[in-house]
This record gives sequence, structure tokens and C-alpha cells, in this order.
Amino acid sequence: MRALARFAIRRRWVVVTAWVIAILALQAVLSAMGGAQYEDDFSLPGTESEAVSELLTEAGLAERNGASGQIVLNAGEADISEFADRVQPALESLCAADVGLSSVQSPYGSTDCATGAGSTDATAQDALVSPDGSIGLIIVNYSAAQPTTEHLDGTVERFGSAFSGRPVADDPTAALEQLQGGPLQVEFTGEVFRGLTPTESALSPELIGFLAAFVILLLVFRSLSATVLPLISAVAAILTGLPLIGLLSHTMSVASFADQLALLMILGVGVDYALFIVTRHRRNLLRGLGVEESIILAVDTAGRAVLFAGITVCIALMGMWALGVSFLYGVSLGTAIGVAITMVASLTLLPALLRLLGLRVLPRRQRAAVRAGTVEVGDHHGPWFRWADLVQRRPIALGMLAAVLLAALSVPFFSMRLGAPDQGTDPLDQTTRRGYDLIAEGFGPGYNSGLQLVVSGPGSADEAFLGRIADRLGTVPDVAPDSIQTVPAGQGVSLITFKSVTSPQDAATTELIERLRADVLPPLYESTDSRIYVSGSTAVFVDFAEILSARMALFFTAVIGLSCLLLLVAFRSLLIPVTAAAMNLLAAGASFGVVVAIFQWGWLAEPLGIGGGGPIGAFLPVMFFAILFGLSMDYQVFLVSRIHEEWRRTGDTARAVTVGQGETGGIITAAGLIMIAVFGGFVLGDDRIIKLFGIGLGSAVLLDAFVVRTVLVPALMHRFGQANWYLPSWLDRVLPHVSIEAPAGGDSVKDEEDDGVGDRTPAEQAAGGVT
Repeated sequence: MRALARFAIRRRWVVVTAWVIAILALQAVLSAMGGAQYEDDFSLPGTESEAVSELLTEAGLAERNGASGQIVLNAGEADISEFADRVQPALESLCAADVGLSSVQSPYGSTDCATGAGSTDATAQDALVSPDGSIGLIIVNYSAAQPTTEHLDGTVERFGSAFSGRPVADDPTAALEQLQGGPLQVEFTGEVFRGLTPTESALSPELIGFLAAFVILLLVFRSLSATVLPLISAVAAILTGLPLIGLLSHTMSVASFADQLALLMILGVGVDYALFIVTRHRRNLLRGLGVEESIILAVDTAGRAVLFAGITVCIALMGMWALGVSFLYGVSLGTAIGVAITMVASLTLLPALLRLLGLRVLPRRQRAAVRAGTVEVGDHHGPWFRWADLVQRRPIALGMLAAVLLAALSVPFFSMRLGAPDQGTDPLDQTTRRGYDLIAEGFGPGYNSGLQLVVSGPGSADEAFLGRIADRLGTVPDVAPDSIQTVPAGQGVSLITFKSVTSPQDAATTELIERLRADVLPPLYESTDSRIYVSGSTAVFVDFAEILSARMALFFTAVIGLSCLLLLVAFRSLLIPVTAAAMNLLAAGASFGVVVAIFQWGWLAEPLGIGGGGPIGAFLPVMFFAILFGLSMDYQVFLVSRIHEEWRRTGDTARAVTVGQGETGGIITAAGLIMIAVFGGFVLGDDRIIKLFGIGLGSAVLLDAFVVRTVLVPALMHRFGQANWYLPSWLDRVLPHVSIEAPAGGDSVKDEEDDGVGDRTPAEQAAGGVT
């Protein structure tokens, strides 16, 4: 670490220039490749949904796998048929435009966009009109399973222009405005149209988090120069990391929200990592060290903790590959790349900038005192030392109070239901939510479910066999009998479409799918050469939830086990890794409880702009846990490494815990406030997933920084005493020697030639050398 720091400060202009070149080059390469190509790949090998997708593709019916959206028409007191002359030309313009449509179905007829041929089927058309005739439904079917943003925006813009008779709008929001105010209400809904109407905000979530971090850093450092350094480091990581993730999207599937999640993580951990290093550097300067000497020592101490913490976060993120779900591969790798770039920026660019600023990282009065040699440091009587002393005197009472608080917040977690939150949880001011509610009002809540049976084999051409399936399906509770339609598709495949009585995100719909697969359908085909599959968008998410639930225990075990192994090697202690894992799990349970209360139960949903309660997205718990566990390890490493450093120096555990907590308490809580501000800013965004991460991670950091690391961990370490550092001698001999702290005796760079390696500290002498 010292060699790296020495290179960064002595070749500072080379380092800064290299970062600038890297940023410009990556931006240029990504632009030349046409920008990022994010997509949500929900392929699930071994599931019925994936089997159906492969079956339709082999049968030459790949278009059946294409995405679809709905345009909802509400005539109010009038009848939808009165608007045929205005709507039909608008639909014809959609097929004529290059917006990726394969077909359009409406109450006025159907059109095959590939051939331009139109058709009328009174039964099919009537099915797209509500019983009272006031609400009509237009189904727009895309050729691709993941339509491009240009195609989706073009659909809205072309329809808005043709329907209103105005020029084509520049963006979908303007196109939606063209459709407002007339006698016919027009809304767009379906998963493909999410995000069409972004929430109006004068400031972006990123800028809000950035400004909040600036204010907190300014209050902590009381120096503008020191304040901007962590922000510059984070911005450099963002400008480098996001293009890398964009380039990654050209080589593998990367989820559509990956860039937003990576931005949230880079900004949060980037500022925090730089904060720890800058704080240690300033403390070194106040102890009388020279600028270069101080930077090298800061990187060799706080920088080691940054490196260790960052590696832990990356390991937790990459642990998601163990789940075997391709949807998570790109987003986990992309976020890990962002965190890794943040580490590199903190350990290379930041030291170079620190050297360029010199003493200007200190407030003016401290700079003058350093130059005069009159600075006094080492006062152990500040507010954080008083709090640390209180924890030492009352560890049981304070520890129990903190544990009860976390346990109470964890209660909602035990009612968490995984599923697929749909447009019914979008904010009320979104066109997708208004359209969803209109469909539920006119056709029933189950109309949004989009379910189908796929019949393969000889039975797909047997009308009697298909009739028996449809008849049996009509007797199943929670199936809407009037919605059942048989569609002979040819090529050895037929479809039977139907709707559930309940909404897609209702638990009863999930139970219906499971009941059909396990009990209802098998007796119909087991004695034949045919097969019946349950498919549709709702079934895909049910499969997604089941496959993740089945592998979640393995994932949690892998992440916790690897993290404990790293802590075991770093601190050479059995209790510290176990304590860290237990505390992190308790904090995770509490933050999961907050997420369930808000996003599933609907508490505070309206003021937070969430739209309503619904199931938690199936992939969110594993991603949330990976990030949360990694971030929790950050603070654990920063706190315990300072305690361990003091214990090695004195051999007194009580003093080490008090001093370590007193010295790191202020900076950990400041770092926590910055994280909370950054994550909280993203709550103002439009994406429900990003809102969940913002609220969930913000609450997790709040509990971790202000409850777990401030009360629980110190209290437990006081109770355990010298047992904190116990390690069997046989295990000590087996484990590799990796230290988070600088080598013993290396408090000054001048000590490098005799840095104490091999010399036994007082603690090691007391413990017999097993630390």
C-alpha cells in the first residue's frame, strides 16, 4: 500500500492525467458503440416459462414471445364505438410506422403489421370492450421480447400525433399531453410502458444526494478544499464506472436499472471511502507529519480498510452468480465493477489530489497551527469519547435496548411475500397506473393477469382434447370462465388464454398457477403424448420467485461464510467474524422489515410516491442483502480495525474498544449520514426498484451506523473482553497473514526500514502471540 501511495503522490500529474484520459476514452468508445444496451432478461432454465419460450421458438412462433402493451380508452358516459373514426386511423399509423409492432388488436378490428392485412372478428372485438361499453382496450404486440426505448417512445408519439391531429411530439411525455383534455381518455399501460411519465422534479435524485453530501462534508471538514476531494473522487469513479457498465451491456444481458443502482452505490461508497482516507490524513497532519508522509500513512491504514471493505462488497455482489439466474449476472457484475473502480479512485486519484492540495485540506486556523508547530491532538474527552465511556459502563442495558429496537423493526420481515409488483403499484399520477385501474374497473382485476396454457404434441390439433382442457379450466376456482379462448396456433402448438379473477400480484393468483401445474392439468395429459404448460407474464414471475426462493439459503450462506472468512484472516479472531455476521443479519432483518412495511403493507406509500403496497420483487431480497451485507462490513472493518490497532498497541481490550469507538464514532456517523442522504435522494426518482433500494439501504445504513456500530458491537466487545481476540494456535498457523492495519510500529513512514514486523506488541505478548 505504501508503494502505491508513494507512486500516486510522486507521479501525481501522471495519475490525474491518466484518469482524465480514461474517462474521455471510455465515453468515446461507448458513444461509438451506440450507447448502452440494457435489457431485462428473465430466462429461467429448467422452468415451465423457459420451456414454453423454447417450444414457441422451435415451432416458428417466436413472435408469441414478444412483449405487449395496452392502450386503454375511456369514453366516460359515452360508448367506445363512437370514437372509431378517430382511433382506427391512429392504429393504422402505428403499423405503418417503424415502431417494432407485429400486430394490433382493438375493438374496431385487428391488423397484422407485417402484411398490413386487417381482419374483423365480432367475438374478439367484443372481448376488448367493457360490459357497459365505456372502456375499450387496444393490444399492441411487439416483435421483440424487449422492445427498444425508441420503439416504445415512438408508439406513444405516433399514436398521440395521429389521434390529436398534431405534429409528432419530441418525447412521449409531450405526446401524452396531446391526448389530454378531450372527450376520450387515453392511457398507456403494461410493463413495457413503465416510466413514460417521469415525476416532475427541479433537481435530479443524483444531484440532491450530491448536494447533501457536500453540505455534510463541509460541516465535518470545515474546509472547502477537503470537502470537494471525496466528491471529485466519487465523480471520477462515476464517469469511469458507468461507461464500463454500458460497455458490459454489449457483451452480456444487463438489467435496465443497473446503471441507476451502480450510480447510487458509486456515489455512496465513493464519498465514504474518500472520507475515511481524508480524515486519517488530516489527523496525521495535526500530529505533525509532513504532507507526503501523512498521505502514505493514511493510505497504509485507512486505505487498507477501504480495500478490504470494497473487496467484501464485491464478493457479496458476485455471490449472486451462485443463484444461477442470468437476470442477476449483469447487474451484479456491473455494480461490482462500479465499487471496484471506486476503490481504485480512492487509492490512486485521491492521494494524488491530496498531494496537490497540501495543507489546504485543513481549515485556515489549523494550517497556521501546523506551520507553527502548536497543534495539540489526542484529546480523549470529546462527545464521542463520553458516549464510548457510557457504553463501556452500561454495555448490557444499552445492548439490550438496541437489540430490542432491531428485533421490533424486523417483525414485518416475517410476512414478506415475493412476487411481481405490476402497474397497480405505480404512482397514481402515472399513465400506467391510470390505465391499469381503468382495466380493473371495466374488465375486473384479473384482466391484467395475462395467463395462457400452451398445449404441445398431438393434442394441440385435437379439438376434443382442447375442449376438455377448456371445460376443466372453466371449473377451477379463481379462473374467469368467460375469459377462456382457444387459439390453434399450428406447428404442433395451441394456446388457451384465460384470466384470473384476482389481480396479478394477488397471492391467490400465484396459488392458482401452482394449483394448475400441480393438480389440475397433469391428469389431463399424463396418459397422452401431449403436454400442457402454464405461461404468461404472471407465470414467469412466479417461476422467478420460486427459483430464487429455492436457492436463497445457499446464497446467504455463501455470502456470510466468505465475509466471515475474510474477517477471520484479517483480525485473527473467532468471535469478531461471528459477531459481525450476527449483527449484520440483525440489521438486515430490521431494514427488510422497513421495506416490507412500506412497499408491501403500503405504509407511507402515498407521501413517498410509491403508489401502493404489493409483493416484493423476487430478485430484490438477494440483491438488497448482498449490497447491505457488504456495506455493513464497511463500518465493521473501519471500527474494529481501529480497535484492533489500539489493542495491539496496549493489550487492554476495554481501553481499545473505548478509544476505537471514540475516534471512529464521529466519522462513521458522518459517513452514515452521507450514505443516507445519497440513498434518500434516489427515493425522489420514478423507478420503484430504485426507490426500494434507496429506502432500504438508507434505513440499513441508519441502523448500522447509529445503532449497530455505535451501541451493539462495542457493547458486545466489552462483554467478551479478551475473548474477542481468541484464536486456536493450530488455526493461527494455518491461516495466511493478512493485516488491515499498517505493520506494527509503522506509525511513521520513517519507521519503514524497521517497521516492527516480527516484533511482538504488548497485546501479542499477553496473548502468547496468537492474535
